[in-house]
Amino acid sequence: MKTIIKYRWLIIVFSVLLTGAMALSLRNMSVEADLKNYFPDKMESMVATDLIEEKFGNQDMIMILFATGDIINRESLERIREVDRQLKRVKGIRKTTSLFSANYIYGKNGAMVVEPAIRQIPHDGEGIDLLKARLLENDMVMNVVVAEDFGSSAIIASMGNSADEDTVFAGISKVLADFPGNEKVHFGGLPYLRQQVNGEMRRDAFLLVPAALLLMLIFLFYVFREWRGVVLPFMAVLLSAVIALSLIPLIGWKFYLISLLVPIMLIAVANDYGIHIIAKYQEINASGSNLNMKQMAVLIAAKLWKPILITGITTIAGIAALLAHTMIPARQMAIVTGIGIIAALFFSLFLIPAVLSLLARSKPVKTLKKNRHGINRNILHRTSYFIIRNHKKIPVAALIITLVLGAGALFLSVDSNEENFFPDKHPVKQASRIINEHYGGSENLSIMFRGDMYDPVILNRIKTYEDQLLELGEIDLVMSFSDVIREISKALYEPGDEYYDRIPPTRNAVAQFMALYNMNGDHENLDQLVDFNYAYAHMIIRINTVSNKDVNRIIAKIRNLTAGDPNLVAIGGYGYVRTQLANQVVRGQFWSLGIALLVIFIILSVIFKSLKAGLISIIPLAISIILLFGIMGYTGVKLDVATALISSVMIGVGVDYIIHFLWRYREERRLNRKPREAVITTLTTTGRGIVFNAFSVIIGFVVLLVSSFTPIRFFGMLIVVSIFTCLIGALVILPALVLKYNFKFLEPGIQSGKSQDNETLIKAI
Repeated sequence: MKTIIKYRWLIIVFSVLLTGAMALSLRNMSVEADLKNYFPDKMESMVATDLIEEKFGNQDMIMILFATGDIINRESLERIREVDRQLKRVKGIRKTTSLFSANYIYGKNGAMVVEPAIRQIPHDGEGIDLLKARLLENDMVMNVVVAEDFGSSAIIASMGNSADEDTVFAGISKVLADFPGNEKVHFGGLPYLRQQVNGEMRRDAFLLVPAALLLMLIFLFYVFREWRGVVLPFMAVLLSAVIALSLIPLIGWKFYLISLLVPIMLIAVANDYGIHIIAKYQEINASGSNLNMKQMAVLIAAKLWKPILITGITTIAGIAALLAHTMIPARQMAIVTGIGIIAALFFSLFLIPAVLSLLARSKPVKTLKKNRHGINRNILHRTSYFIIRNHKKIPVAALIITLVLGAGALFLSVDSNEENFFPDKHPVKQASRIINEHYGGSENLSIMFRGDMYDPVILNRIKTYEDQLLELGEIDLVMSFSDVIREISKALYEPGDEYYDRIPPTRNAVAQFMALYNMNGDHENLDQLVDFNYAYAHMIIRINTVSNKDVNRIIAKIRNLTAGDPNLVAIGGYGYVRTQLANQVVRGQFWSLGIALLVIFIILSVIFKSLKAGLISIIPLAISIILLFGIMGYTGVKLDVATALISSVMIGVGVDYIIHFLWRYREERRLNRKPREAVITTLTTTGRGIVFNAFSVIIGFVVLLVSSFTPIRFFGMLIVVSIFTCLIGALVILPALVLKYNFKFLEPGIQSGKSQDNETLIKAI
């Protein structure tokens, strides 16, 4: 430990230079907003969706909604027409579909006519009524580009595979600005969702991290009441957070939504080690010792390096369990946060003592010097006596509360819909509601078929699938090539004819239908439904629900319907991708949770050389986990890409409190103090650091409550609850268990003579 004093200036200079050099990489940070890239691209749904997009182009479409009381009026229609025309010129937009480009197929004088749904904007009320009647007859536009109540209309923009989304949206914004109107404009589609996620992520990064640092400064000053108690832990936090974040661009990774948790987590967690060092300094300083600052720095490092190192290792172990998660950013977060904690351990165990040894000794904190004036120690004193009196009742009460609140876990559900990243009043959610109510739904499923698409057998089979799927309440709109053929039949035959609104009985008849269509219409308007060679067909299913359970049921229905279909190629679409992501979130949650508990059990069993130590240590953690899932179930908070990480983070952080309690309690017992006296001493000394530790974590995470993203807000709320339950577990339930069962690994035994007081330790050093 004297090495710290000998090389203190080298430690200080090295710490500053290393952090400064790594911080330069932050200029190259890039953001990833697409949820699909959170998971390996070998997932079945992603492989199938990529295969479909190879044939039918990028399925990422932008929906621009124009909403007003009645969209079928001259001013609104003129605006939509001009915007549609100009959008076709925007770089990156491959094609658009609107009332002025969607097909209207009808018969005239025995011939088939294909023209735009609106060929001419009407000038009077009579013309408007005729237009509405004409649109209502057109299944290719109703609930596709115009709402059935005519309250809104949509322009659907398809992007090229290599389109730059920023450029596309800049172009769309300019077009809308050039053609203003009274209509309320909403946006939908995955590209818009990604833009919003990207922008809000940047806003959160610039708001939440400074806010967390400011709150931490205020908290440190409140608990320590001296500037070194603020600056030294804060210094360790800031340096370790910079090093951790710098790794993301250095390794070539991107900044994901849940990467927002990395700096907040380090601000909250890395602060703990410095807090224990300052708390120990104030404890020794108030004890009346005559040690100088060099001796005090050596003593603090010697006393705390083991428990701090052990708590750091267990925190890393808990968070490292995320490496078993299927989410790519979760695995990256485990690595980056783990390295950040290693940096925090170095700065806490070397840099803080090195700087502390250079400072003058401060005045003792009055609340530590005189117990009767110390509010924190009074509370901890009262807590210790409460535990002693009720140590047999506390475990029973904890069990009952855990069973009652934990039952809420039965109602826990999963969500991976990016729309739910945003609060209800956000434009994303407003647009989503309109799309779900009037345009069939904001989620898509896709089915691709291969074969002779002139074959009536295949077309009728596709139509059968479509009819059965439309019987499900969660599906309002299905589009396929069969619908186009039936629409042509309605133009060529009169209602009541045998072949009106039906697939023709022969291949030649279907081929003739398409020959007539191609003479009048543009095949490009069908390129989302059938390829140019009529060898592949695409069924698009719009879902009006975001429930993972409902979408799983729809996919099961599709698989059941298409089982054994020789023409089926793939079932994909982003709705399927999202559902598989949700399934992966659940699987990753339980894998990482199980591994975290197992690793903590093994580490603590080795540290304390007793399996009972590992078992007793995970009891408070298990209680906290059960309560966490129960509260989520009762309150309706769902497992998603953020909340699925809470249990591993909570284990990594909460185990620190358990280790600090057991370590100090064992030291007191080895000084031959009785169990009750050891509990009182532990809670009123180390317990102070544990409480400060826990509240520093809570303060660090509480800023997440003002995040732009609902999952991050819920993460902040739940982590606050979880850390508080871990604190109660460590300072109430664990002492009660220790008093009730008198575990041998905590008894004095033959090692009672090995403990040293402060003065003896200094002389030995």
